[in-house]
Amino acid sequence: MKIRFWGVRGSAPTPGPKTSRIGGNTSCVEVSAGCGETIIFDAGTGIREMGLNYFTRPAPPKRLHLFLSHFHWDHIQGFPFFGPAFLGDVRMDIYGAPGVEGYLAAQMSAPFFPVSLADMKSEKVFHELNGAAMEFGGCSVIPVPLSHPQSSYGFVLMENGVKAVYSSDTEYVAGGNHETFVEMIRDADILMFDAQYTPEQYNKGRVGWGHSTFEAAAEIVKKAGVKKLVLFHHEPTHDDDAVEEIERRARELFPDTVAAREGMTIEI
Repeated sequence: MKIRFWGVRGSAPTPGPKTSRIGGNTSCVEVSAGCGETIIFDAGTGIREMGLNYFTRPAPPKRLHLFLSHFHWDHIQGFPFFGPAFLGDVRMDIYGAPGVEGYLAAQMSAPFFPVSLADMKSEKVFHELNGAAMEFGGCSVIPVPLSHPQSSYGFVLMENGVKAVYSSDTEYVAGGNHETFVEMIRDADILMFDAQYTPEQYNKGRVGWGHSTFEAAAEIVKKAGVKKLVLFHHEPTHDDDAVEEIERRARELFPDTVAAREGMTIEI
């Protein structure tokens, strides 16, 4: 299983020289499964970069599975610019909370966008999540309800004994009650987790905003027996130095920790 990070930022894109090492595109992660399936988590601005890369591949996949954690802008705003969605020989299975098709269509309607969802020539098959596992090509993806304003899903991906967890936009507090989540991710090979704030920031006016800290992330992976922690959904006001300082502090709590960076790949 190969995981590639196309967008790692939260809330708003942050292009510029101060974020060039970490990256400024919003949430999008591609997983190339061993069975040949391509799975995408979220369609923030990073999915545009994935689409451009798609056209350079010698044998690009003709079926794509897109899982949307929720419909806040930073998780869907790249979808209208995803080139493969305009190809007639591509099938996109799109998974999201009830209403997913209508929400994507609304984003691409006047006066917000000049091209409609119907103008995308790919075959689009919409799946409304209801808590049941999605099975395809030897992969299983289990949606996990998360603590976030207007709700959100994380996803547990399992294939051939490998377990990867994508958990963006998650509010868990160090020392709080997160046992249900811990059981869902137990013994995962990798956890991609929303660690947008430092503990100092969280405790100074950000409680209830729907995001976590690296401290909570480290506590969760230790409880769950997770092998590797990837800090994700970086705060838009954090420049490269700030994210790398969070990475350093997190490693003091859980050594096998890395901050997600655009273009980074991890194989498990």
